[in-house]
Amino acid sequence: MKQFFTFLAIMFFAFSMNAQYIYNDFDANQNETFSGWPNEPVIVANPDASGINTSANVAEWQRSEDQWAHVFCELDGKIDFTTGTSFELKAYMPIAATVLFKLEDKANGGVFTEVSVDVTTVNEWTQLSFDFSGAQSGTYDKVVIFFDFANTVDNLYYFDDITGPDYVTGGPTNPVELPVTFENEEINYGLTDFGGNASQIIVDPTNANNKVAQSIKTEGAETWAGTTVGGSVGFPTPIPFAVGSTTMSVSIYSPTIGTPIRLKVEDSGDPTISVETEAVTTVANEWETLVFDFSNEATGTAALNLGYSYNKASIFFNFGTTGAQAGEQTYLWDNLYFSIPVGINENLISQLNVYPNPATDVINIVNHKQLSNISIYSITGSMVYSSKEAVSTINVSELQSGSYLISATDINGRLNTTMIIVN
Repeated sequence: MKQFFTFLAIMFFAFSMNAQYIYNDFDANQNETFSGWPNEPVIVANPDASGINTSANVAEWQRSEDQWAHVFCELDGKIDFTTGTSFELKAYMPIAATVLFKLEDKANGGVFTEVSVDVTTVNEWTQLSFDFSGAQSGTYDKVVIFFDFANTVDNLYYFDDITGPDYVTGGPTNPVELPVTFENEEINYGLTDFGGNASQIIVDPTNANNKVAQSIKTEGAETWAGTTVGGSVGFPTPIPFAVGSTTMSVSIYSPTIGTPIRLKVEDSGDPTISVETEAVTTVANEWETLVFDFSNEATGTAALNLGYSYNKASIFFNFGTTGAQAGEQTYLWDNLYFSIPVGINENLISQLNVYPNPATDVINIVNHKQLSNISIYSITGSMVYSSKEAVSTINVSELQSGSYLISATDINGRLNTTMIIVN
């Protein structure tokens, strides 16, 4: 058993180091298409499944004798360097040569940045990393790779597992901070999947006025498949853990009861610093809020150290079970929150329906006649509004701009909550 947990720790370390957007692994995650000039790359069986690359398929590219021969990928949005600064790929090269990794603006080829790496390892898979620290977010939407840059020698190259910062389709790229509610379109939430997850932000199918994250644990997913929020950079401000304040909460919509959900926090600059803990779903096909206490770490993982800084979070659905064992499952999640507001316990089970959200002047409460004990809490847990009676509208014009949690008791005596944003 000790060896098993050691193995898990090693796997988590590896995937923390590479929890970036997968552009193409030429197997299960072919998210972006790579073309070439003058020759197109093709997907083939791995010619040497050994060492650092044992994947089934890779890309094969015949360079040609053209001096500027290259492979490239055009994106539907601009690269966001708040989610990371390094691109990585594996290469199998027949000669020692320079590999140039270039980022361009499709609309203006004169706007670009590039990083080169000299490769001396031949006829063996090698990991290449291209660090674009200092590059401007929201500028580049084309990736260009030159193998044996500026030469004219025709050779056969293989490459695989291209990862890097995610991109966004227009709009500002403000970094995500706690609480995470997925409501603000000006925030880049940096959802980054690994191990076979596929995530996106969607309209809540149970509430058209709410947005949530949808994570599909695919049939090919590993036991440790998960999703990071905030990309590889994480939150600008560390999670404020303190003595007696070691919990986070997440609203979960699971297809099954008794499903283990794991939450992990770490230092984005040092993946060896992390804490993991778990909670288990108690309802199916219904929203509930799970509370994760990091003072009670998962077996085999590091304990919380209040002397460390944790600024990155990842969530794992049905942890410990592969997609092949469980079949493809879809999970919804929302309201990633540090601690829980004063007066709110762990039995939060349903999503409160309010509109508009974000709001400026008033919010309207749907089905208000069946609700009572309506309260609004700031992100620090302070109650800023309370009414024991059913109310249809609440004036929020006097509240400071920011995120708030609103709760109410329904006719069955159970709590209903949602996050609201006040502009």
